[in-house]
Amino acid sequence: MKFRLIFILPLLMLVLFPTVSLADPTSPGFADALFAEGDYFRAITEYKRFLYEHPDATEAPRARLNIARSYLHGERWKKATAALEHVIATSTPSPQADLAQLLLLESAFKQGKYTWVASRSEHPAGHTPQLLDRQQNLRLWALAYQGDYSTALAFAATPNTDLMAADLNRLQQLPTKSPTLAGSLSAILPGSGQLYAKRYKEAGLALLLNAAFIAGGLQAIDSGNEVLGGILFFFEAGWYGGNIYNAMNSVHKYNRTLKNDTLKDLAKRYQFSLLMDDTSALLELSTSLD
Repeated sequence: MKFRLIFILPLLMLVLFPTVSLADPTSPGFADALFAEGDYFRAITEYKRFLYEHPDATEAPRARLNIARSYLHGERWKKATAALEHVIATSTPSPQADLAQLLLLESAFKQGKYTWVASRSEHPAGHTPQLLDRQQNLRLWALAYQGDYSTALAFAATPNTDLMAADLNRLQQLPTKSPTLAGSLSAILPGSGQLYAKRYKEAGLALLLNAAFIAGGLQAIDSGNEVLGGILFFFEAGWYGGNIYNAMNSVHKYNRTLKNDTLKDLAKRYQFSLLMDDTSALLELSTSLD
């Protein structure tokens, strides 16, 4: 009986707990599976568990990098930044630290911090040609989104970069509208500045409201109710000033939309995308760096 148990117990253990004998304890396999499924926050927990149990494992730098990537996918920008900086501090020099530097720039780019990206991109993230090319392109796009076309034009001559001089000249010569002119038009005739900015509903509303307050104030004074007339003209002054501000703000929105739409068209033409959003490209690059 004892002889049979010696053979039966190991078989039962293998059937009931197959991962105990087969899993590599120095690889975050379960965390990787969760990450691949898009279950990023559970993946973070498992990566942290792996790092607690195996802080010096060969896979530890990659686990730290994937914690940061999980925060990036969840758009937890502050935690992602802290995690990326931790990878750089603990794993330099390594391919993971180089990727973390690039992802730090891409995270800022996605949040619209173009000035910061353009200034920080002057410092190379590692010495890998693929990473350097991506970093240079990221800086060029950041300069374009920032509207610093003169610097971008000088930088566009650098090898292996997107956005030709013709594209940057096109961006620089977009048919934008003047906020000053919009404000002046609305000062003369409420709603005309919004009409100039192609905000037709806002133009009609501004004209009607201002006309209604003026007509109501004049009628109140004409009927001998100066107090009511004064109150209506007081509110009209607020609507009148708001109408001018709204017209100028509408032009700023028009210009911003025009620029962003043009940049989106260019990004589509050049197939520009952030590495943090392109899982297949990041996997390919990670493989080539290891």
